[in-house]
Amino acid sequence: MEPWKQAEMVYEETMAPRYDFHYYRSPVSRAHLREFFKLVRRHALRHQWILDVGGGTGAVTERLLNHGYTHVVTVDLSPAMLREARKKMPALRAIVCDGEHLPFKDDAFRTIICSSVLHHLPFPDRMLKEIKRAVAPYGVLIAQEPNQNHFLTRPESYPVNSISTMLMHYLYRIECYEPVGEPPIHEYHRAFTRQEIVRLFTDQFSILYFRSEFAFSCLFSKLRSPIMARIILAMDRCLRRKDGSVFHIVCSKTDVGHRNLLKNYFRFLETLREDPDQRMPGLILFSFLPLIVLGRAYELYERIRSKLGKSIY
Repeated sequence: MEPWKQAEMVYEETMAPRYDFHYYRSPVSRAHLREFFKLVRRHALRHQWILDVGGGTGAVTERLLNHGYTHVVTVDLSPAMLREARKKMPALRAIVCDGEHLPFKDDAFRTIICSSVLHHLPFPDRMLKEIKRAVAPYGVLIAQEPNQNHFLTRPESYPVNSISTMLMHYLYRIECYEPVGEPPIHEYHRAFTRQEIVRLFTDQFSILYFRSEFAFSCLFSKLRSPIMARIILAMDRCLRRKDGSVFHIVCSKTDVGHRNLLKNYFRFLETLREDPDQRMPGLILFSFLPLIVLGRAYELYERIRSKLGKSIY
């Protein structure tokens, strides 16, 4: 095993018993998780296999199971993290494995979730290449990663940083919050800039959805007051035009899926409407429709095959 993987396992062994308390106890953190889960539900299908890579203590997997998604598999490098997940979900399908070497067949999963995992890796492109192998041709990868260019972390925002830090400590005292220290992290733990994350995903996938979220509320992720959390989240909605603290990404390895074809088709019609000088024969204009039908038929074939109990191992 590579040294960085051993160091990561030591880090997660130390963090596992208090991970949920540290990251998901406050209403703000749970609201962030709900927003990401809404994105997952928009793209995941209940009757097809879903893989949670680096699932940790099962925060996303638990919500999937509670909403009727029964075909869910969680993998993580740390046995301690999966032990904590099994305490909450005894029937959990969990496998201890390396995300760079997934023990599944090619094209095994319709949906793969990768939540806050890549910034732990010195070579995230290796994991994305393996995920590309395991995801189905018309499947999707749903990911979230921290944003290095968050507007409150830029050098020109130091006055704002100092004010927000004072406010944060004041609110912590009101809430009687007792901070939990984290073990030392490795030098490759980092956030991504917008350019880095786009380049990283476009090397392997076609991006279908990309957005930055949580511009302000990330500073108060440890507060436990529901009333204060609502106020902070309302302020966050007013700052949607600012760069958020995390990126939400949905991508597919197939560039000609029926959703992309429909999007390009209607975009093409809009272009024709805006430019009346263009004259296209009807045959060329509607030549995309058979491809859309074929894409839809192939997805229906995948759905039937998954219902017949196709093995993923």
